[in-house]
Amino acid sequence: MPDTPKRLPWIDALRGLAIILMVPANLAPYFAEPHPMWFRILGSFAAPTFIMLSAGMVVLTGERHSLSYYLKRGGIVLGVGVLLDTLLWEIFPFTSFDVLYTIGISLPLIYILRKVESRELLYLSVIIFLAMYVLQQLTGYHAEPLEVYFEEVYTPSITRILQSWFIDGWFPILPWLGYATLGALFFRTLFRENSGTSNRFLLFGGGLTLAGFALLFIPMPFLDNLADGTILESRGGYSEIFYPPTFAYIFTSIGIVMFFSALLRRMRFPAVSSLLAFFGRHSMMVYILHQVMGTFVVEPLTVAAGYDAIELGPIFTLVNLAVLGGIYAICFGIDMVKERRAPQSTVMQVLFGK
Repeated sequence: MPDTPKRLPWIDALRGLAIILMVPANLAPYFAEPHPMWFRILGSFAAPTFIMLSAGMVVLTGERHSLSYYLKRGGIVLGVGVLLDTLLWEIFPFTSFDVLYTIGISLPLIYILRKVESRELLYLSVIIFLAMYVLQQLTGYHAEPLEVYFEEVYTPSITRILQSWFIDGWFPILPWLGYATLGALFFRTLFRENSGTSNRFLLFGGGLTLAGFALLFIPMPFLDNLADGTILESRGGYSEIFYPPTFAYIFTSIGIVMFFSALLRRMRFPAVSSLLAFFGRHSMMVYILHQVMGTFVVEPLTVAAGYDAIELGPIFTLVNLAVLGGIYAICFGIDMVKERRAPQSTVMQVLFGK
């Protein structure tokens, strides 16, 4: 989407808020456990926000492009995920399932579904969420995700790979593809240009969020949540509250996205919204750079200081601010280059923005 007045600032701001929260969540393996509950919660709503916004942008821009456009862009997003898996994490791609895989698959799929009736999109989302629950009950959920490292090559069974793709990878198709169809539904209905700014919409999103948190923390029969210990405290050092995703989490995350979409559309703090929008416009670079910095800067410096992980919260906060500051400087430089020469290839546009 071009950087013109047609661009919707609240979408960039919401995406920016999500990516800023994702940075400490993804640097969590360098933060000594156990992680505080507030920390776990803050990082848990970036992924659904990204997936829903990515799908929503297809709905908003679909009439201007063809299926091949979204196949290409989805392939590039998928390719970035593959490169991160192979070059950074040194694991075979498509054994686990990264969030970029889910987004890459969802772009052409939502293009195909963009004209489907709103009611049918809702039904499809519900079916995906219900299928998640049924398959979790039938096949179980592995506490450790499937990751085949280059240094310990083995061949997992097809059944285990499919289970990783659909049920217990980092961001499996079920339920995360349901957020994409729900995002398409929201942009067809709730997130249209003049909706979402009313007090009714803000209160509805806030009410869903509060109800969702109640579902997460109050013990209830037949409902997996944080109260009964069914949600993992940590998975490979990451401590978001969706390992595994539950109905309580899904309900909460939908409320969070609705509430903050309405809130940011009403925001009257230009400096704050501009900063959030800056990170939102560069979300792909932020995603790549913070993982690279974590691996090649944060971890080596932590080890060099004689620690297995950063033990003090204030120090971890400073580390995150330093990472975000470095990323801001790099992205600011990218903007300066783009002013002189706008990216022409689709790959460059996906990586750096138009």
